[in-house]
Amino acid sequence: MGGGLRARLRLGPALLAAVLATVTAASRILFPVDLFVRDAVLRWRPKHPARNVALVVIDEESLRRAGAWPWSRELLSRLVDRVNESGARGVVLDLLLPEAREGDGDLSAALSRRPSVLATGIDDREGWLLPAEALRRGVTLAHVSFEADRDGVVRRYLATKQLSSRSLPAMAMAGARLADPHRPLPVGATLRPGFQAQRPPSVSAVSLLDGPVEPGRLAGRVVFVGATAAGIGDRFVSPVSAGGAPEPGVLIQAAACEATITGDLLRQVPPLFAGLLAGVTVLLALAAGNRPVSLLVAPLPLVAGILLLFVSDLELPAVTTAASSTAVTAGLALAGAARQRRETLQAARRVRELTALAKTLEEGRREDLEVRRVVAHELRTPLTSVRGLAQLLSDFDLSEEERRRVAGMVVAETSRLSGMVEALLDLERMKLRDFSEHSQRVDLSHLVEERASVLGSGSDREFRVSVAPRVEVRGDPALLGRVLDNLAGNALKFSPEGTPVGIRLRVDADRAVVEVADSGPGVPPEERGRIFRRFARGGTVSPVPGLGLGLALVSEAAAWHGGSADVEENPGGGSVFRVFLPLSPSGARHERK
Repeated sequence: MGGGLRARLRLGPALLAAVLATVTAASRILFPVDLFVRDAVLRWRPKHPARNVALVVIDEESLRRAGAWPWSRELLSRLVDRVNESGARGVVLDLLLPEAREGDGDLSAALSRRPSVLATGIDDREGWLLPAEALRRGVTLAHVSFEADRDGVVRRYLATKQLSSRSLPAMAMAGARLADPHRPLPVGATLRPGFQAQRPPSVSAVSLLDGPVEPGRLAGRVVFVGATAAGIGDRFVSPVSAGGAPEPGVLIQAAACEATITGDLLRQVPPLFAGLLAGVTVLLALAAGNRPVSLLVAPLPLVAGILLLFVSDLELPAVTTAASSTAVTAGLALAGAARQRRETLQAARRVRELTALAKTLEEGRREDLEVRRVVAHELRTPLTSVRGLAQLLSDFDLSEEERRRVAGMVVAETSRLSGMVEALLDLERMKLRDFSEHSQRVDLSHLVEERASVLGSGSDREFRVSVAPRVEVRGDPALLGRVLDNLAGNALKFSPEGTPVGIRLRVDADRAVVEVADSGPGVPPEERGRIFRRFARGGTVSPVPGLGLGLALVSEAAAWHGGSADVEENPGGGSVFRVFLPLSPSGARHERK
């Protein structure tokens, strides 16, 4: 084999891994898993003392001794004055005070004695919930909104936020500008605190009201005043929250401000960098030779991502990158030189398909959180198995028979992963097909009879078939055949041996109705709408292997034809799955039954 061909056989898989990692990172399919690793690293990083901010908290002791909430403006004025007297660099009042009250002038005067920030919220109409007008003079208004991710964890905030015609800085950014008035305000930028500082020094509000605090505890710091008592103020979960329990918002505001002042802000690397790292990892694995040990190189991006975040505040989608490089390396290690060449020749087609999938994911809808979590779990399971089996091949002196058995298990796991990816691609391709261009008149009666005959001849089960004659629809006959095969296959899979499978075609008004009945465990009413989603499986079928994509194809294919699919209880036990399809406008040569 010439050197040029060998180079191409190495660059092809590397390119495939690079595109797969780039597309997966851009579409955020494995984003929940990447966030889990990211948060774990942030918790592991060594903490340094918070030297720029401090807290004055309205805790349970303060409410018990000074009175129930809300406090009077006179009491809040005294509290702000005590903060000023302690030598604070500035005051950040993390309390929403929208109603005008007696004593607003005194509180405004107290806030104006030092640089101060006053909290602004968002009302039910998505507008600013501003402080009372008398309090706004001489203070900086700042919004208290965090940008929570889909799992509810606060990892970022907008430096500025605009509603209607007013733009306000974030409270953490406004507090940082009290420490350094010359700090630039990055309009509209998303900032990701690293939360590497320890919890800021904290003083109970009632202790401060009753007397002096420890010298230097508040002096020279930006002091956040807010509530920590139960039932007062918002609570959030940050990446470093102990045990994942919600914390008072003022604590997270102060921690975010400390991170902003010290420059402890995380930076996300672009998806292209993840693709480049995955490609380089595959090249290193190929350099190790066509041996199972090469699979041990594939997870290196996971280590690289952890180290980058640990030492340089760079966020790399480490799990996404490692999963992509592992998937490609596993396929190469098992296929051999001949299969490597075949996969290289197919790389261009795969790149186009993955790129089209990425465009659809980015420009269309975003997957909801549950689907992403299940996709991450389903992809991770075979990859974990492959990695463990490869390590078994590498680290243990196995007999030839044992080696063949383990290698066969690796092939089975990679085939499962390949089947999952192909099924997902089939579902996505369907969305891109134009119905008018790819449809034709279909004799549905003939198609149902033909598929029932083929399925019956390949099974020892009885097929009870009832087909209304001359029913025509417009559609894709191959796709409709797969719908019938999937429904009949499920009926065979989930029904007890010896029980019949019923297939019926009838006409209802202007629709053709295909019904497949089984004698299986049935589908509970609360699951009947969910099982047609991708990766959804009924709670009564967990012992039966499957990916949870078959019924998703049935539902999406029916929708592509302008119809729908549902399931109901079979009066004789089991389930009846139904597909509704519009009759062909020019082919109403049917008998209603």
